[in-house]
Amino acid sequence: MSTTSGAPAGQYEGGPIDNHPEGALARLTPAVTLHALGLVRTGEVVDLGSTLSRDMPRGRGDDTFAPFQVLRHRTSRDIVRGEEMAGASFSTELVMGTPHVGTHLDAFCHVQYDGRVYGGATAGDAEGDFGWRAQAMEGIKPILTRGVLLDIAGDRGVERLPDFDEIPLAEVQAALTRRGLTVEPGDAVLIRTGKMRQYDDPATFVAGQPGLGVDAAIWLYDQGMSVLGADNTSVEPQPVPDWRRNLHVEMLYRRGVHLLEWVNLEPLVPTGATTFLFACLPLKIRGATGSWVRPVAVL
Repeated sequence: MSTTSGAPAGQYEGGPIDNHPEGALARLTPAVTLHALGLVRTGEVVDLGSTLSRDMPRGRGDDTFAPFQVLRHRTSRDIVRGEEMAGASFSTELVMGTPHVGTHLDAFCHVQYDGRVYGGATAGDAEGDFGWRAQAMEGIKPILTRGVLLDIAGDRGVERLPDFDEIPLAEVQAALTRRGLTVEPGDAVLIRTGKMRQYDDPATFVAGQPGLGVDAAIWLYDQGMSVLGADNTSVEPQPVPDWRRNLHVEMLYRRGVHLLEWVNLEPLVPTGATTFLFACLPLKIRGATGSWVRPVAVL
């Protein structure tokens, strides 16, 4: 797999720089997973997922993201009527909402550039009424690899970074040096901005986002990263500083790097862990542009 950064800054000439069917997850080999399993020392499992609910944060006042809803479909009282079930009863529900709110993983088809997705398929050919026929969630393999936490908020000595703040490459490099770390092939790199501390205040949470700069993301990819995640809504700052060169296009479209968003990194901070076994199992939802996930760090 190529690790060159491709087009000059500010340009997308040449389209994707790598078209391996798995994208950067091709770096996640059995040897990489085996190495990550060797990091487990105590067996403590740290939950990095957010709670999904109808009152959780959504979007910045528009209708891009449908609200999350759990609707009763059959009640325990009704489902037992007319049947002899010896005292047993059941209930079911209907779950609705976009998988791009709450902790989730982006599929490659989530972003298009010039009408194409990673791998070369055109939106016109691949996008249908009932989902995408190319680069959707059902093709993404389970992720078990080494996780690397870069606590940028902690390094700055603040609870959270200010909204709209962009984390530059030099700060990412300094964070790795401070921890005596290098990014290894297959790593999942997780960026903590502290934004999830506002998760229970939806209006404040979605008002604006700090995030990772494009050059920093590209550099991490060039070092061998396979997955990029953060504790904000989009990994990059929101509103996007420059749509002519943005992180979603550079990662999902050009380099085949899945983005993990709304990761709750707060429970990981008190452990002091900087590397760990990271597990993230996306749902195999045919045609979907994203999937809710419940990632964990195993210490």
